[in-house]
Formats: sequence, C-alpha cells, structure tokens
Amino acid sequence: MRSYLLGILDERSAASIEERYFTDRGFFLFVQAAETVLIEDYLAGRLAPSITERFESRYLSVPDLHRRLNEVRERQVPARIVSGQTRYARLRLVAATLLVCLGGAAFWLYRDRMQFDSLPASRRAHPVLATISLSPGLLKDQAARSTELRALSAKGDVRLVLDLPGQATEIACFAQVSAALPDGTWKRVWSTPEPIWSTPSQGGQQLRFTLDASLLARGDYLVEVAGTDRRVQETYSFRISPM
Repeated sequence: MRSYLLGILDERSAASIEERYFTDRGFFLFVQAAETVLIEDYLAGRLAPSITERFESRYLSVPDLHRRLNEVRERQVPARIVSGQTRYARLRLVAATLLVCLGGAAFWLYRDRMQFDSLPASRRAHPVLATISLSPGLLKDQAARSTELRALSAKGDVRLVLDLPGQATEIACFAQVSAALPDGTWKRVWSTPEPIWSTPSQGGQQLRFTLDASLLARGDYLVEVAGTDRRVQETYSFRISPM
C-alpha cells in the first residue's frame, strides 16, 4: 500500500487500487488509515532517506496531498504524547484491516460515522430548515411543479435527498447545484469539494447532503450528480418560490 501512496506502484496495480478505493468503503478506510500512518512516520522522522525523498516529492508538490499532510500535522500533539498518538493510529490501521476482512456486517456499522460531509463543522451545527427529496429524469417545468419550496428567511441549511433508482451498491459521487440565469444559462452556486457516498434506500441508493439556505434565492435550480470520473450520471430540478 505504501508503494501506491508514494506513487511507485505500476500503473495497472495502481488503477486497480483506485477503482476499488471509490467503490468499497471498507477498502477506502483501510487506505486512509495507511496514509495517516505513513504521514505520521514522516513527521516523526521514521522513514528511510530514500522514502523520505519520495514522500516529499509527492506530498509537498501535489496540492491535495499537501493539504492531507497539513491536516495530519495539525492534529499532532506535544512530543510527550506523540508516541501514544502513533500507537492509536496503528490500532486504527489494524481495525480498518479487520473491517475489510469481515465484510458486509461490520461495513454497515460504520456507514453513518464515515459518511463524507462536505460542509465545515460550523455549518453542521445549523438547523435544517427544509428537506427537498428529488427523483431524476423530470423535465425542468415538471420538476418545478412537483418540487417547489418557498424562500426561507431564517438562517440554517436545506437538506437535499437525491434518489439513485436501480443502483444496488454504494457509490462515491460528486454533486453540483446551479441556478438558472435570465439568459437561459446556469450558474453554479454550490458543489461538493470531495466525493460523498450514497446510502441504501427503497428501490436503490440515495445521496444526502446539506447546503446553506442563503445560497438558494428565488428561482429554478439544477442538481447534477457525477461519478468519480466527473461524468454526469443524473440530473434533478427544483424551484424556490417567493415567500
């Protein structure tokens, strides 16, 4: 796994890992835990010189990896308890490995805990003012008539629940919300910075996420759901009407 994280794994093997990474939640957790231990070993100076050089060539130059390095660094505590933190990280790695081996039953126990949340903690504390449940395949005017929400004056969030009919297993997706402009074009008002995982629902899977209600002014909206390859898989529409 470290060969993959350091970018020295052959292309075919790396592609296989990436495909499983986005389709298998247990494996995703395993990779994240392995990466955390690798970064902590780097910060503690436990990597061999050649490995350190390879690590820095990736994690100091690739923006997403650099952010991940900073996240782990910010969680570091004073030196007197670093060893305890490292032991805890290694226990997480062992737990993640067991999760992969145990499969389905253990997987579902961690579903909600490990759900990606695209908003910062300060936003998560906001009250949910309304929930909009949407199904794909409706034309804009049809969706506007069947899924309409009056503008909200209070501060808080709106939860969107998107049906993914026929999808039997969990998948990672990106979501984007766009507002209709007078000239007929669309302007993006919100998108997920990271993939979010679907959850089981009647007849398939569903995506659930929240966004700040202040982003939704009066008008028509388009929601696009794309796979990890950024290709749009489903579209949804709704309308915000005057108060």
